[in-house]
Amino acid sequence: MRRLKGYSKLIIMLLISVIDFSCNDLDEVAVIEKIGDLEIIEVKLGNLTFSELRGTISQNLTLSSDRNWLLDGGIFVNEGVTLSIEPGTKIYAAFNEKTAFLSIQRGGRLLAEGTRSQPIVFTTIRKLTSIPQPGDWGGIILNGRAPINVAGGEIQGEGDTGLYGGTDTEDNSGILRYVIVEYAGKQLGEENELNSISLNGVGRSTVIEYVEALYGKDDGFEFFGGTVNARYIVSLGNGDDAFDWTYGWSGYGQFWVAQQDPFKGDRAIEADNNGGDINALPFSDPVLSNITLIGAKDADDENIGIKLRNGTRGHIYNAIVTNFSNHGIDVDEASAVFVNDKTLNVEHSIVFANAVGDVNARDFNNADAFLNDPSNLFNSEPVLEGFIGIAAGSFDPSTIDQWFTPVTFIGAVDPMDDWTALWLDTLR
Repeated sequence: MRRLKGYSKLIIMLLISVIDFSCNDLDEVAVIEKIGDLEIIEVKLGNLTFSELRGTISQNLTLSSDRNWLLDGGIFVNEGVTLSIEPGTKIYAAFNEKTAFLSIQRGGRLLAEGTRSQPIVFTTIRKLTSIPQPGDWGGIILNGRAPINVAGGEIQGEGDTGLYGGTDTEDNSGILRYVIVEYAGKQLGEENELNSISLNGVGRSTVIEYVEALYGKDDGFEFFGGTVNARYIVSLGNGDDAFDWTYGWSGYGQFWVAQQDPFKGDRAIEADNNGGDINALPFSDPVLSNITLIGAKDADDENIGIKLRNGTRGHIYNAIVTNFSNHGIDVDEASAVFVNDKTLNVEHSIVFANAVGDVNARDFNNADAFLNDPSNLFNSEPVLEGFIGIAAGSFDPSTIDQWFTPVTFIGAVDPMDDWTALWLDTLR
């Protein structure tokens, strides 16, 4: 993978102000359609034509792959409405004084079903006009009716992107399959940041498979409570955490990949129950199997493989965690109480080569039970080939639930079947 050196990146950043035409060069031609509160406007950028969405989607709508689509500002999909997106479709986010994002409201659905050869791509218009940057737009937000552990049982999403929370563990917000989200995660203010993909109180009937968050400014994937499951998901080069959960997320995850960019990134996994009330119910208590987390040693003390804190519980199997500046796995005191009774556990995992040269840090912190578990291979230092897993003493997660795929390897990618091939966009 080709990476820009720090000096080269600085030169490019200085050039942006000269060559960035953003959306000021978009020429509005005509209103093509008006569907309820939604306008579809034909706009041009040079020789390219876009169908620009403005307003709220209040009737079922399909975005076809034969058109270039553009999001201007926040686009909301109302309750009872389905937005469908065809394989191979490209959706661009405008870069102007507004913040572009796509938010599915409670009771609405997003059916974004790409294929391995024709993924659906959400990106920034600056990919066509200049040099795209993390945080160019807001990302995708799914709001559901599954339980969250905040007072009152519901809360407004970051950036006023919709209410979420409820009592329906089986709630269905749609399908994300073979979808790539680039350069999202716009920061709106202090402690008010959008992520590449926000899963807010999303229920387990929602399908999240083969989804990538690439070069976001904040988190790649954040689970705000809910019961949604997610597999074959990838978080690369994101500015904060690759994966984040809080507010009582209790879903399943399998085949997760995270890789940090050399110049940014804090935790591969940041896990909380509830930062304001560590005893809030329902507890965050997910089950993860087959994850590969690869850090970038940048001397940042926040650069941790897995940070388990604020009362989270959870169960992690078949993980590879390596190359983080600080600990591979770090458990705070509020969650350490769950390590001894195994309501928080890491098993059949390889954690190695973290904080090399730093005598004050180790592969793990505050979790001797993980080190002493004979299933873990903390002293093993395998040679990794990309994201390919290691044929070693793995755990079969299908013994927990049939949702999980039986495996015979540790890590995210089957050595005999690279599910990231063909569709995945990598660090560059």
